Amino acid sequence: MLHTLVMVSAGTLGACVGSFLNVVIWRLPQEDPKQRSLGGRSRCPACGAAIAWHWNLPMLGWLLLRGRAACCGARIAARYPAVELLTMLLFLALAWLHPHAPLSVGETIEVQGVLAFLFQAAFLSLLVAASFIDLDHRLLLDVLTKPGMALGVLGSLVVPGLAGESQALAWLLNEPSLGSGRTASVAASVVGLAAGFGIMQAIRVAASRVFRREAMGFGDVKFLAMIGAFTGWEGALSTLLLACVAGALIGTIRRFFTADSMIPFGPFLAIGAVCSLFWREDVFEFLFVTWPEWQRQSAGSPLAIGLTAFLSLIALIVLVRKGRANG
Repeated sequence: MLHTLVMVSAGTLGACVGSFLNVVIWRLPQEDPKQRSLGGRSRCPACGAAIAWHWNLPMLGWLLLRGRAACCGARIAARYPAVELLTMLLFLALAWLHPHAPLSVGETIEVQGVLAFLFQAAFLSLLVAASFIDLDHRLLLDVLTKPGMALGVLGSLVVPGLAGESQALAWLLNEPSLGSGRTASVAASVVGLAAGFGIMQAIRVAASRVFRREAMGFGDVKFLAMIGAFTGWEGALSTLLLACVAGALIGTIRRFFTADSMIPFGPFLAIGAVCSLFWREDVFEFLFVTWPEWQRQSAGSPLAIGLTAFLSLIALIVLVRKGRANG
């Protein structure tokens, strides 16, 4: 019964937050300060009429309206309920899968578990909002990333271990007691923030020099710093790795169907961050234990690696030729 109550509450909260995120995604990038305000009633983007509260019910309102505005009949993009559904699913996964979930310690709800859920739910909400804004405008806004950094550090102070624990402080000061607890938790968050910022900035500078033009926006640097504040340095590293893999795969597929080779990196960082949040240990286990062990024991591993390299090379040649033809 308690599990059901927690899951229903998490899903309902996620759907409602997703509805609010639609407002954030639409309004924050607007140039007019009045349009950027998150207060006031929602209005139809097509005719400007106020939207009744019952048409704003997450997902249900869109279904009842059959994807058309009640005021003017304009089409309502399916992405609105999609954002609400995505946020709901992420909140459900957070309540069910994450080690700090409210019910992770048994059949009772712990205060620390609820606080951890709220901080991580805010993190997931920031990822969703930033990703869709980046898809629309190719911008990662400071108004999301900078408060997100502070929120990640604060979460590690309120909920020890939220971003892991850092032994670096204990080693530097030669004080073993600093290797755990709130101090180590905050240190892990700050180190994660610094690692995300430093690694991404180094990649940004190096890529800009190689390509002789800006290859990556500074918003990506701050976005990974925010992710590191919530997930620690290991989470920042695994996020970047998974983002690069997802970006290369999806970017390659996209390049075959469109002449636009520019893809926003923010959504891929968000995908990597979600995977790191829920499955960081599994990712590290596969990369540094399972995969090397399989390479040592399997006679077919050289063939698999060679085939992967060959296919990657073919894809690269095709992409280069297609890019030159379109240029």
